[in-house]
Amino acid sequence: MSSRLPESSDSLAGVEPKQGAEVVAPGSFQPTLIQVGLGTLLTVGIFAYPFLFEWLIARAGVRAGALGLVVYGIFFALVRRAMGIPIQLLSLPHLMMLGIALVTAVTEDLRYLLLVPALIYLMLCKLFLDTLQQSVSMVEHVAKFIVPFAPDFIKPYCRKSTVGWSLFFAVNAVVISWLALTGRVEMWRSYTGWIVFALIGAICAVDFVVRKWWFRYYFHNNLFDRIWSRLFPAEDTRMGRLSMEYIRRKREELGMPPP
Repeated sequence: MSSRLPESSDSLAGVEPKQGAEVVAPGSFQPTLIQVGLGTLLTVGIFAYPFLFEWLIARAGVRAGALGLVVYGIFFALVRRAMGIPIQLLSLPHLMMLGIALVTAVTEDLRYLLLVPALIYLMLCKLFLDTLQQSVSMVEHVAKFIVPFAPDFIKPYCRKSTVGWSLFFAVNAVVISWLALTGRVEMWRSYTGWIVFALIGAICAVDFVVRKWWFRYYFHNNLFDRIWSRLFPAEDTRMGRLSMEYIRRKREELGMPPP
């Protein structure tokens, strides 16, 4: 990589080197193993809902599906609370979920149960938007969980990304609600199944490319970074210089060889 940059407006203001390996990045989030497991279980539960309830309704009927929704809502709340996420059991989303379950049990109309994924996406949208009122956005929490030493200058990008994901969840809620209320069950199955997964995969891929182009961080000595750094040298942009200077300083603090 390039030689050490001089102190300038591109330098990392506010970064104070420390000695030793016990360096913790400010604002980093390091959950316990139990929290990671619960978070994984919650994520699986969110995306598995369409498949689980289709299986349950096919074998036990719509009313059983309504009862299953109540159990699912309680599970959803308890897992969030166990993860340390503040939650009100009598919040509007939970009352709406209970209302959907009751209406479904009375009418045996499957369309109401189809609204549940839309409600879940609205809850996710609110969860992401709420973190914008805090110093660390949701995407920054995730970034600093993956890379605990991630620098503070990623904050603006993470906040924009958090807004983007919130919009994605909101659009998902609208589309799923429309499919449910118009009775387009087959399209609902496709959209809440493989289409959503495909969209999330595409968004993550685009975000990776944009993030790599914007920050130009090259701390992995792999083939991709070597090729990318030749196409988009870090020295060509202010953000790239910030990234590489931060990586160099952090490796020095940890007693690691320069990049």
